[in-house]
This record gives sequence, C-alpha cells and structure tokens, in this order.
Amino acid sequence: MGRLSHGARRKAIAALGLALLWGSAAGATQVILRGRSAAPPELRQEPKRKPRVEALLTYGEAMRAAMRGDYMRALDLLRRVAALDPTAPQPHVAMAELYYQLRNPQQARQEAELALELNPREVGAHRILGRLLREEALATRDREKARRAVEAFRKVVAEDDLDVEAWQSLAQLYAFLEDTEGLKEALERWTGGDPTADEAFYRLALIYFDRRQYRQAAENAARALMTQPESEYAILLAKSLLYQGHTTEALQVYREALDRDPSNSELRINYAEALIFSGRYDEAIEILQRILTEQPRNLEALRLTAQAHRRAGRRAEAIQTLKRALTDSAPDESLNVRFVLAQTYEEVGQVDEAIATYEEILKALLAPDGAVPERHREAVEMVLTNMALAYRHAGRREEAFRIFERMRRVLGERSPRADLLIVDTFREERDFEAMLAHAQEAARRYPQERRFRLLQAQALGRLGRLEEALRLLDGLLTGLSEDIEVLSTKALVLSEAERYAEAEAVVQEALRRDPRNNGLLIQLSLIQERLGRFAEAEATLRQVLERDADNATALNNLGYYLAERGERLDEALELIRRAVNIEPTNGAFLDSLGWVYFQLGNLEEAERYLEQAVLYQPRDATIHEHLGDLHQRRGRLDQALRAYERALQLATESRERERLQQKLEKLRQVKGQK
Repeated sequence: MGRLSHGARRKAIAALGLALLWGSAAGATQVILRGRSAAPPELRQEPKRKPRVEALLTYGEAMRAAMRGDYMRALDLLRRVAALDPTAPQPHVAMAELYYQLRNPQQARQEAELALELNPREVGAHRILGRLLREEALATRDREKARRAVEAFRKVVAEDDLDVEAWQSLAQLYAFLEDTEGLKEALERWTGGDPTADEAFYRLALIYFDRRQYRQAAENAARALMTQPESEYAILLAKSLLYQGHTTEALQVYREALDRDPSNSELRINYAEALIFSGRYDEAIEILQRILTEQPRNLEALRLTAQAHRRAGRRAEAIQTLKRALTDSAPDESLNVRFVLAQTYEEVGQVDEAIATYEEILKALLAPDGAVPERHREAVEMVLTNMALAYRHAGRREEAFRIFERMRRVLGERSPRADLLIVDTFREERDFEAMLAHAQEAARRYPQERRFRLLQAQALGRLGRLEEALRLLDGLLTGLSEDIEVLSTKALVLSEAERYAEAEAVVQEALRRDPRNNGLLIQLSLIQERLGRFAEAEATLRQVLERDADNATALNNLGYYLAERGERLDEALELIRRAVNIEPTNGAFLDSLGWVYFQLGNLEEAERYLEQAVLYQPRDATIHEHLGDLHQRRGRLDQALRAYERALQLATESRERERLQQKLEKLRQVKGQK
C-alpha cells in the first residue's frame, strides 16, 4: 500500500474540499454558494471582508487549485488561510496532504504536527503521520516506527471507525509486526467497510485456515473469489471445504477454476488431492502422472501420487515413489515427502524405519542446539506426536512415554500436547482413574486449554460420576461456536451412560448450530443405531459420504452396520476395505474388516484381520467378542471361552454384557457336555 495512484490522489484532494474547516464541509459550500447567488450585481464590490470569511473563501479557492493540479498555487493560498485564521488546524492538514502527494515528507510531517498542536484529535493529521511512519517503517524494517504508525492510525479509527484506508494501513502494519490478532481485527473492519476488498477477504481466510477454523476460512475465501476469480482464492476455498469434509463442493470449485485457468499446475495438483480425498485414486494418479511428465522432480506431485497409492492399499508402490522423490532432494525441501514415507513405514509394520525417518525430519527442523524455531513449532509437534503414536500402536508403551517426556523438553511448558497424549493413552488403556487425575492436574497448569476439562468430563462419566460430568460440561457452554465441541462431548458422555434419547437431543442442538458438521452427523448415526433405528443411521452416514466420499469413519461404520445385519455384504466389504486403506492401523476398522469376512464365511481372512485389530486395540470388548465367535466357529472352545471372558471384563454397555454372559453360559454348557 504505497502512495496513492493519480485517480486516488484526485479523490483525496476532492475529499479535502469536503473536510471540516470551521464548520461542516457542506456548510462551507453552502456559505460560498449563498454568497454568490444572493448578491446582486451592484453589491459585488464588497467592503473588506472579515478574516474568518476571507479565510473560508480562500480555502475554497485553494481546493479548486488543487483539483486543477496547481499544487503550488494551492499551497500559497493555504498558507494565506493559515495566516488569516491561525487557530484552525484544517489548512495545515490540507497542506500536509499536498506535501505528501508532492513527495515532500519533511514538510508534510511539519504541517501535520502543527495541526495536532492546534487540535490533538485532528484525524487528518494523524492519518498523514501514520502514512509517513508506515512508509518509513516498511522501507527500513523499523518495528518501533511501525508501532508508532499503528498508534497514529488507531487515533484515526477511534474518531472514524469506518475509515477504510486506516484499516488497510493497520492490516499492513500488523502483518509486518506479526500481530495476528491485530491483523485479524483490521482485516475484518476493512472488509466490513469495503465488500469488494478481495485481498482482505483472502488474507482473513488464510488466518482462519491456519487456525483450522475451516468454515470461517471458506466463507471469506468465497467472498474473495466472488469479487475476483483468482486461482489462489479458489484453491484456498476448495481446501477449506475439503477439510470440513465437503469433498463434492471442493471438486466443483476446482473444476470451475480449471475451466478458467487449465494450465495452472498448482490448481491441477490440488484438484488431484481432492480426488484422492473423494476416493477417485486412479483419476488422481492420471493427473499427477501428466504433471510429472512435464515436471519430473515436482515433489508435491510425487507425494500425492504416493498418497493415492497408500489409500488404494498399494503401499509398496507408495514407498517406491517416495524414495524416488527423495533421491537428490535436500532434506529441508522434502520434509512433507519424508513425513508420508514415515507414515507408510508405520502402516506396513516397519516401526523402527518410521521412527528413523521421523528423526531425519526433526534434524532438519530443529536448530543446532536442539531448540525449536517458532516457524517450525507446529511441524515439530506433529512429528513428535506421530512418533509417540507409532510406538503406542505397536504396543511399545515405555518408548511412547519417553517421547511424551521428550515433547515436554523440546516444546517447553507452554505446549499441552504431551499431556493431551498422556490423558488419551490412559483413555485407550481404560484406566479412567489415571485419566481423570492427569486431566485435572493438566487443567490446572493449562487453564485456557478446554480440552482437558472435556477429557475430565469423559473420565467422570466412565467412572459413573455422570451428574458431575454434566455439570462440568454445562459450565463450559458460552453460546459461541466453540460450544459445538462441548455439546459433542456431552452427547458422548450421555451415550456411554446409555441415555441415548438425551444424547440425541444434545447432538441435534449442536447440528442446529452447525448442520454441515460431519463429525456430529456420524455421532448422530451411532445414537440412531443404538436406538434401533438402523435405516436412519444408514441414511445419516450416506449423507456424510455424499459430501465426503472418503470419510474413513463413515465408510467403516456404514460397512459395519451392514455386516452386523448380514445385509449387502459385498457392499459392506468394499466400504470397510476403503476405510482400512485410509487408516490401516485403526484397530476398529480392522475389526470391521475381520467381521465382514466372518459374515461371508471366509474364516482365514477373518482371523487375519481380527488378530491385527486386537494388537492395535487390546482393550476393545467388541474385538475380543468377535475373536470368541471366530474361535467357537473353528472349534477352539477354550480360546473362545477366554476371548468371551476378556470381552466381558472390558464391556461397559448393559446389553453388551448381557449378550456376552449368554454366550459364556451356552459355551460352558457345550464344554460341559463334551
């Protein structure tokens, strides 16, 4: 936002003519017009005018000179105005504006300061000083001058909060100062005053996207795109939709953008990513291969090709593609590729190779002394999280906890990530006393982190302290968008207490606030299934898959519902296979795959996947029950008995416990007969 263009300069000068002098601008104009129209010809030779009237008329003449581009004449006249009325700040503001346009910052500053001596609240003077300080600060990278410029423009908006130029300048200054909250406010006020400000809408969308507030990001990106059909706006809108699970809409945005700009490689790559999210792997690979023919070393195209192979279950090809991408690539240029390679190693059970690859990424991200550069903090947190979870999934608990402690050392006390993972580990292990104690202790250390209180409520519910859990959750409600997470947790706690009707009412309330939230819809389908409304549960999941065709949880749950009822088993198998391809280390998904094979009578495949599932989730009652059913079907009655007994120990729902007790009684009778 440098100096004004010629057209904008004319507008600025015109605005001077409408600025306040001694009264309103309109009043000044009316005085001049009345003077001309009311005076008959014989009275035009007036006696000497009073200084104030003379100043007013001279000011008008100065404005006309400025409009003609005769700035020197305008300045002479404004000096005369200042001499005629030395108490008026406005002629000094007008001179400051003209000197600013004439690129004479020293004189512009001097006149603006004179105006402020006469009236410390003179908006125009603060605006000129703000412009001068802004330009100096940005040219010399002087943060102190930038802060002074902010103060000047803050005084402008304190008097006129609709001043778009001031909010534009504040946005630029806050961006330079890396003040995200200030930048967000300035962009919101800028867009509020100028609905055509596509750049401001785009930058606001970026802030929301970085905060993972994808709905707000999509809203602002859509406004930017509506004003100006730029490809970068389309990409941000589509990504924001994609990360909300609105895959179909994201694909449509990409298609329309590609119609406008078909050769844009970035658009094509991002379109391929959306195709992967929608489960259309072959189409994505075809687009990516065309890009790689043109740009063989395009790392993002190679990474996404590997992602498509992974989701299609072709992990050997994925590893080969990723290794090819890493050939001759600098470590700091290929971190995303290495990250996918580490994930793929984990998925094929090569945990040590995964950890070694994650360590390579950390080496590139951390400073030589082991400190975390602020720009890499989020990436380091993600890598350490994946390392801990890789160990946890592999049953290597001690190594997982060593990573948690390492996270504390590396990320420092201000990061709650290690504690969140520790609480979640206790939840996975069904040690709800430890889960509650750690969540309470962490909540004291991180009072602003609501997730600990949500986890605390879950633990209380599991320990049978339901009313205490509900009071805690109700106390977290604010009436704002953040209530969605609280309501979702409340519904979960009620469901775990088998109060399904109340849980459904809570989810419906959350959906009234955010009707397109896929997570809430999946939660609703679980409650509908528990209430025996299977057709509704299926319809709800299909609604999710219409928008987000590769939603792994929706794919798994729909497939499992079909398998449980023995319906459309071929479709169930396809749905669950897709879910497992997306999340191959998810024990619940592996259990579903084993169960559908059991229903199909393929006991070898059923056993293979159920045994994998129990490795990842050894404390899941359903998996142990399915293993018991499998062992009984194969005549291994002792193993079936042990599996059912273990399932009964882990079961929490009353109907689940009743079913297991019945199975155990029947099996013991059979064994007794033998």
